[in-house]
Amino acid sequence: MSDFSLDDPSFYEDFLVEAGEHFELIEQNFLTLEEAPGDLEILNAIFRSVHTIKGASGFLGLAKVQSLAHVGENVLDDLRKGRMSVSPEVMEVLFETVDTLKVLVSDVAVTLRKQGAPADPDTTALIARLEALKGGGKAPAAAAAAPAPVAPAPKAAALAIPEPLRDMDREAVEAAEEALGQGVPVMALRVHLLPELLGTPFNPLSMISMVDLVGRLVHSSKLMKPMDLDLFDPADLPFDLLLLLSPSEAPDAVRRLFDSVKNVRIEYFDLTLGSPAAPAAAAPEEPVAEAAAGPAADTATRRAQDKTGSDTIRVSQAKLDGFMNTVAELIISKTMISHIVERFEAEALTGNADGLVKELRRASVYLDQVSKEIQASVLGIRMVPVKTIFTKFPRMLRDLAKASGKKIDLQMVGEDTEIDKSLIEELSDPLIHLIRNSADHGIEMPDVRVAGGKSETGTVVLRARHEGDSVLVEIEDDGKGINPQVIRSKAVEKGILTAEKAESITDDEAINLIFLPGFSTAKQVTDISGRGVGMDVVKSNVRRLNGSVSVTSSVGRGSIFTIKLPLTLAIIDALLMRAGGQVFALPGTAVEETLLVPRESLSHLTRRKAINLRGEVLGVTRLRDLLHFRDIEAEAYEGDELPVVVVSTGGRRMGVIVDAFLRRQEMVIKPLAPYLASLPGISGASIMGDGGVVLILDPAELLMLAVQEGL
Repeated sequence: MSDFSLDDPSFYEDFLVEAGEHFELIEQNFLTLEEAPGDLEILNAIFRSVHTIKGASGFLGLAKVQSLAHVGENVLDDLRKGRMSVSPEVMEVLFETVDTLKVLVSDVAVTLRKQGAPADPDTTALIARLEALKGGGKAPAAAAAAPAPVAPAPKAAALAIPEPLRDMDREAVEAAEEALGQGVPVMALRVHLLPELLGTPFNPLSMISMVDLVGRLVHSSKLMKPMDLDLFDPADLPFDLLLLLSPSEAPDAVRRLFDSVKNVRIEYFDLTLGSPAAPAAAAPEEPVAEAAAGPAADTATRRAQDKTGSDTIRVSQAKLDGFMNTVAELIISKTMISHIVERFEAEALTGNADGLVKELRRASVYLDQVSKEIQASVLGIRMVPVKTIFTKFPRMLRDLAKASGKKIDLQMVGEDTEIDKSLIEELSDPLIHLIRNSADHGIEMPDVRVAGGKSETGTVVLRARHEGDSVLVEIEDDGKGINPQVIRSKAVEKGILTAEKAESITDDEAINLIFLPGFSTAKQVTDISGRGVGMDVVKSNVRRLNGSVSVTSSVGRGSIFTIKLPLTLAIIDALLMRAGGQVFALPGTAVEETLLVPRESLSHLTRRKAINLRGEVLGVTRLRDLLHFRDIEAEAYEGDELPVVVVSTGGRRMGVIVDAFLRRQEMVIKPLAPYLASLPGISGASIMGDGGVVLILDPAELLMLAVQEGL
């Protein structure tokens, strides 16, 4: 698969995107088909998707993809025509076929982008299994004994191939003969791709999908042009596109639909058996008046216009990231101008300087408005629904359930909740770990569930929703839950906590110890989980996204894992504050409230400090103690009242004492240098208006530091 038949890589990039969308649809429909084996509509939808992949791969010269898809398509065709029945054995082979097709398509991406060596799996054995399955597939007894269907034309009759289609391959001829032999009309379209097509965003493969608007696709392939070296023009494409379709609309409606495509020239042929068919007139260079084709044709035309006039486009991720970086620089520029204005206003100004400051202030306000509009616009473009990753989990959970002998039902809620695309891509791994954990550790075996008064089928709920400027993703199961006493014992056994410390922590704090590196309560390692690496990976990945993860659990009733993420990684609203002579930023999503507390109201409990917050005892600690630095001038910042910010994340709260609150401000997040990335309590940095650097605090890490050090 190292050689591509087309020089333009955009065709292959479009194929990768469309194939991925079809694979998602196929897997979703496979899961539905297992529940409703006789659903003809689902079978037809699967067949169309596989047929489209086969046609597109053939057009692009991806022979290995095309051959496997072709055999799989034959099995699906037998299933939808009743020559085979859907069985567990058939479904397993079909799932394996789609998995292999995904690997082959992934190889195309690897080769195209020069990302290493392709996997290049051997499909010989799988194709043989599909052929054997097709040959030995069980069909209803009546169907097995029934004679071949009577066709209007003799089955043995050969296709009358028009002269311009003499270079049709054998597969195209057989497909046309089979359809015509069953009394189905077939129209052939030879699409000449003109040189003007190169460099345009139009993908010729989209014409395959257009067929559904006016009929059913019978076959698609490419026709190689004869090569004349004397007349060779490098701008000419070396092949044409062949489409065989069974029209459901009038011929005029079919022609109007495809004649609307620019930079191609199309010849139309009505195919027959036994006698040559006269070619229809080629599409004229200029549009000509045609007789009305009736309501059906008009409807088809309107549908075609809706299809080709779509108001959505695909935008490269690199372009969006570049746009977002520009906006980030604009935010920094805005902050710098605001800083200059503040310096001007701090000076004793006379004369015209006052007027200049006012103009500068107006310009600053305008720049602020524009930057917010651009920011909102770009964030809107980058936002995608979480269902783009949710759709992969039904298949994964099905396989996990079969491997473990459990019965598990997956429910998905809030699939249309939107989040930044960069976060979506990074969220996949944490969710995989958590769902695998729920399937292996949470959900019990069917007999155990029944003995405990539960349904034998366990339930895992994958839920997403917005909460302020954050997105919450929850994985809930109705399994056995997490026993905090077992966690305490395991923590003592592994030397993570002393026995005294283990008994002093709350149940919630004990349960959240599962996120420590290497912590696992599994009695044995399985293929699914139990090695003590999954939860640590989840925490590390989520923290890298400036998010937090927590768990609540009830023994015998189940657990809820909650991931809290910002809507976007690029820009946050933050509270600026000073501590120990340094300026820090705390993400606004973690700030519950700020208050000034009289010094005498601070209570001391051993090493811990606390305040009375409206009748509630709230633990507090100094930020400079958490971050392990002292400043000889720190006391100068402390007056009779202590500035306290109440930090809330993952369902836990804590008060943090600082030296002073400065202001709230939008911050452009910049990653830390590698040698600073492991600093405890710090998640990133940003640039201030005066060019200085401010460190951004990690709320979840601060809370963990306070628990570990008993502050």
